[in-house]
Amino acid sequence: MTIKELLKQAVKGSGSRELLGIELLLAHALKIERKDLITKSNDIVKANDIVTFQKSYFRFKKGEPVEHILGFKEFYGMPFKVNDKVLIPRPETEHLVEYVLKLIEGGGVKSALDVGTGSGCIAISIASNSEATRVAGCDVSLDALNVARENNATLANGMVELFQSDLLSDVSESFDVIVANLPYIGTEKFNFVSDEAKRYEPEVALFGGTDGLTLYEKLFEQIVELTERPKYLIGEFGFLQGDHMRALLNKYFEQYEWEIIKDYASIERMFVVTFASL
Repeated sequence: MTIKELLKQAVKGSGSRELLGIELLLAHALKIERKDLITKSNDIVKANDIVTFQKSYFRFKKGEPVEHILGFKEFYGMPFKVNDKVLIPRPETEHLVEYVLKLIEGGGVKSALDVGTGSGCIAISIASNSEATRVAGCDVSLDALNVARENNATLANGMVELFQSDLLSDVSESFDVIVANLPYIGTEKFNFVSDEAKRYEPEVALFGGTDGLTLYEKLFEQIVELTERPKYLIGEFGFLQGDHMRALLNKYFEQYEWEIIKDYASIERMFVVTFASL
């Protein structure tokens, strides 16, 4: 059986999202790039490769995320290890990394802390693209930190400082930038989450209280109590939460400059609070 024949058989009746997952799994089983499925479409597939693909295919059809089957998710050009202990990195979160890197390039920002680091994708992406900057990441989950440590070792040569902390509870040093992609799915309101995510991704990385913003409010309370605040506080929030986030920002940071920024799909996705000009 050729690659073309196997792929045609596998994708029969599948939607566009499933098609991408199947192609990724087949390419992985064959140890080739996804684009090679076309250029090598007439190559014969070995029997053991068919078996490998079939095993991952059946897991995928049962609803398991393709990222868990592959064992990694590409984020900011790097393959981050992921499993059921961490949130699978989303493409829109790259916008946070880009914003922090622009601040670093502008000068005056020499350190950054990623709160709720999970797989470490934000912190490691920042560190890998700004080697002169001190970057740290913290998470309440030791399981998540273990994944972040593996990614830190393989992708960033251990450049990122990683430690356990419930938000800023155990942060004893100051940073120029605090960046956070905290759980923002609500258990009652703003419960926009797929069944797949509920089944396979950790609750602690998904849900942020009844309206999804409980952890952000806790973080804001901690920021207000700091004797030395960061120059910038940057975070990601969810679909339709813009007005609720504005209310929180007004409540805690009314005397400071802040803004809401849209992502590349024109959805309000990120907030930036400026505490001190550079």
